[in-house]
Amino acid sequence: MPPSSRKKKSSAGPTDDTPASQPLNPLRTGMPALDSITGVKEFRKGKKVYRIIETSEMDEYDKPAPPKGKRSRRR
Repeated sequence: MPPSSRKKKSSAGPTDDTPASQPLNPLRTGMPALDSITGVKEFRKGKKVYRIIETSEMDEYDKPAPPKGKRSRRR
């Protein structure tokens, strides 16, 4: 059978007026403690929206930040 030459109807997707992502739900399973969230970044790749949650929490396998070097005194 030859392919159809008719256009397919597109489904009614979100318009530019609607928010692309749902609000952050801090009570969802697996979420960090609310007081440890320091920031939230969103970015888009194609039609998908990704959310990066920045926290102050450290895992046991994370290495601590190295101490800052001492400043030399000016003469």
